[in-house]
Amino acid sequence: MKKIILLVAGMALFSSCQKEAKVAFVKTETIFKEYKGIKEQEAVFKKQQEAFSKKYDSIVKQWQAEVMDFQQKVQKMPPKQAQKKDQELYQKQQIIQQMQQQESAQLTAEMQKKTDSIIKKVYDFFDQYGKKNGYKFIYGKNNSGALMYGDAQYDITDDVLKELDAAYDAEKK
Repeated sequence: MKKIILLVAGMALFSSCQKEAKVAFVKTETIFKEYKGIKEQEAVFKKQQEAFSKKYDSIVKQWQAEVMDFQQKVQKMPPKQAQKKDQELYQKQQIIQQMQQQESAQLTAEMQKKTDSIIKKVYDFFDQYGKKNGYKFIYGKNNSGALMYGDAQYDITDDVLKELDAAYDAEKK
C-alpha cells in the first residue's frame, strides 16, 4: 500500500512538474500581406512593371504610327516597294514582340527570385522567433486548411509582424 501511494504521489509530482508545450499560430496571409519587406518589394515591382509598360507602349505607338503612315501611302507606291515595306513592318512587329516577351520573362524571373528570398527570410525568422520565445510549435493559419481554428489567445501574428518589421528595418540600416 505504501508503494502504491508513493507511486501515485511520484506520478502526480512528475506530471505537475512537466511544462505544457508552448504553442501558437500566426495568420500567414496577414504576415505576407502586411510585412514591410514584402510591401516595399511590391512597390519596386510595380515601378519596374510601369517602366516596362511605358517603354513598350512607346515602341508600339511608334510602330503603329509607321503602319498608319504606310496604309495612307500604300496606294501610291509601286507594288514591290509596298510589299517590301509591308514585310519590314511585319518583321519589326515580330522583333518588338520577341523583345517584349524576353524582357517580361526576365522581369518575372527576377521578381520570383526576390519573392522567394523574402519568403525564405520570413521562414528563417520564424525559426529564430520560435526558439527565442520558447515555442515548441508555431502553426500557420491560412485558407488551405493547415489550421482550421486557433483560439485568439494563441495568435502571435501581431507580435511576429512587429519583430519581423523591426528586423527588416534594422537590416536596411
